[in-house]
Amino acid sequence: MSAVARALDVGTAALYNHVRDRDELLALVAARILEETEYDDFEPPAEATWQDWITAFARATRVAVVANPQLLQYVRLTSAPTGLRLDRIERLAAVMDAAGFSTADVQHCVQHVYTLALGEAWQQALAADGEDPQFVEFGRGVRERSAADLPHLREMIAARPEAEVQFDFSLDCLLAGLERRLD
Repeated sequence: MSAVARALDVGTAALYNHVRDRDELLALVAARILEETEYDDFEPPAEATWQDWITAFARATRVAVVANPQLLQYVRLTSAPTGLRLDRIERLAAVMDAAGFSTADVQHCVQHVYTLALGEAWQQALAADGEDPQFVEFGRGVRERSAADLPHLREMIAARPEAEVQFDFSLDCLLAGLERRLD
């Protein structure tokens, strides 16, 4: 904090008048960086369904977070929203409300989209230098066993989907689950 205060040519105490601590400062920097992405620009066409709205929101969130993996430990996506982001999420909530979803379902949906995007960003950040270490460990454990013992897991290792395909699957599951809740 003292180095930041020096760089800003202010006293450390003056800096603490604006932020509580280092973590809050880093979260604000991360939020500012996300403001410079297309994260807040998502909006499907006027005739869009609630599914289109969720898909647009999920894709925009994913793109913003995956593009800035260095921010993962500092991002608090819901704590420093821009006015435009709040407007978009409000519109998403209104569309879902009009479709028959409860306020709790809308809240859970928004939180789930954040969880999907952050989870995928973490996976991609882990694999930034090559293979995902969690997947490597999983594969090692499977290969240490007899092929006859774990045939399905061996197939899974061989057919591992790309990140985009995995995200689409997760999003499809979310949409299917929400459709079922409406029934």
